[in-house]
Amino acid sequence: MKRKTKGMVALLVGAGALVAGCSGGGTKETASPSPAQTAAASASPTATPKKDPVKFSVFIPGSGGNPAPDKDPILQQLNKDLNMQMDFNIGVQEYNQVLNTKIAGGTPPDVFGVVKTNIQTFAKQGVLLELDKYLDKLPNLKKTYTDTDWNKGKVDGKLYGIAKRPDIPMTSYWIRADWLKKLNLETPKTVEEFKKVLQAFTEQDPDGNGKKDTFGLTGADLPAFSALFTAFGVADPGHYMIRDNKVVYSTTDPATKQALTYIADLIASGAVDPEIMTNKNPIEKAFKGQAGVIYIGWPSIATDATKETYKKINPNAEWVQLDALTGPGGKYQGIWDVGRNPAMIALSKSLEKQPEKLDKILEYINYITEPGKGQLTVNYGVEGTHYKMENGKAVALPAMSETAYAWQVQLTGRNEMDYLKTKFPKQEKEIDFAKNQPRILVYSEFVPLPEQVVVDERYEYEELVKFLYSKRPLSDFDEYVKTLNSKFNLPARLQQAEKTLKDLGYVK
Repeated sequence: MKRKTKGMVALLVGAGALVAGCSGGGTKETASPSPAQTAAASASPTATPKKDPVKFSVFIPGSGGNPAPDKDPILQQLNKDLNMQMDFNIGVQEYNQVLNTKIAGGTPPDVFGVVKTNIQTFAKQGVLLELDKYLDKLPNLKKTYTDTDWNKGKVDGKLYGIAKRPDIPMTSYWIRADWLKKLNLETPKTVEEFKKVLQAFTEQDPDGNGKKDTFGLTGADLPAFSALFTAFGVADPGHYMIRDNKVVYSTTDPATKQALTYIADLIASGAVDPEIMTNKNPIEKAFKGQAGVIYIGWPSIATDATKETYKKINPNAEWVQLDALTGPGGKYQGIWDVGRNPAMIALSKSLEKQPEKLDKILEYINYITEPGKGQLTVNYGVEGTHYKMENGKAVALPAMSETAYAWQVQLTGRNEMDYLKTKFPKQEKEIDFAKNQPRILVYSEFVPLPEQVVVDERYEYEELVKFLYSKRPLSDFDEYVKTLNSKFNLPARLQQAEKTLKDLGYVK
């Protein structure tokens, strides 16, 4: 089933090494030079020639929005620091088609973005550089990357890709604390208390306008119910979990039937936004006071700008994070994918025959990984312009707001906690809260679909929606599972997942 989770695939790469040393040639002396001649000779550019910048190409998928390379202060700083010149391009449209054309034509970029599906294809075609033997040239990565980070770029046990380190959990239920106070309600701690609060928000006029125009819960599609599925001990539908050293597909787990029963009852009570499955911008509804609970990441509701937005609409609105709910399956605030992979890059195998270029690219990849100036540059911009250092820590300057695109040049990711607390110092409490919430771990992004397997994700999703809205009785759930196993060959998918996760060491 299509995993309806946020995320955009974005990879940016550059290159880097320290400025190469100089070498100079002398001429045969015919007479002793004067002091002035000696000084002139030592100052002459021909005495200590500087190597030309190393050129290489980068092609990555992204959303664009970057300044032109010759006007990008981050790229300019990196080029200056490392004596390099990147032909840096972001593919906003038809990225895969353009990349495949370049590769088929024998002119692959030196560095390019890949995802789990095509990295396997490219590796088998001999297009990619095997990176294992070059790790000693990436000491910062060796210190920073975990086994899980390296696993994301492996094909058949060999390293072909460098994954961008993931962000940290940000989502949770947010609730209108002022509505709780208005209705004399306690903060819900269990799924049953949660249901009563949602029903009260729907029926008891929490905004005090005398109209029945509020709902308990809003959101966007199945993720709106993520923390309810996990309270029943199961991940959202469409994910691979590991339980008792066995791979389990969440959609067909018996606990999913329990969760669907609870959510269907919640929907039937009228406490859920009737447009929850089709909402494009649910946060707007929340801010307008149409719902009292939403499952969302803190950046969408807790930044200074977003607070200002909803306070203008309703000065009394008080949105707070809700602790994980306790249910029959435990206490969990949604899921976290261990294989979460915001982006990944690979290097062209042709670089084996271009050692100077390869060394420069490896040096750059190492340079932009902490610690050091390179990581600070791709995170925050140019020191003195976009940030300053105080007591060994980066402090934002007003111009940092001009570098919102910088995530696309963070090839190896970043130390997320340091980054967020630098960019959002007033939100430290919300950042820590979301990061430390208990979550069910899933491994879906490690698992590719088996070749030649018939998968109808639409059927899987649409039948789940029917269960939620009582268009199909939950007594049919076992028949639904049987259909997924027989018609859509789910056992083959589970077998592939079991093998993949065992090879990576997650299943013993």
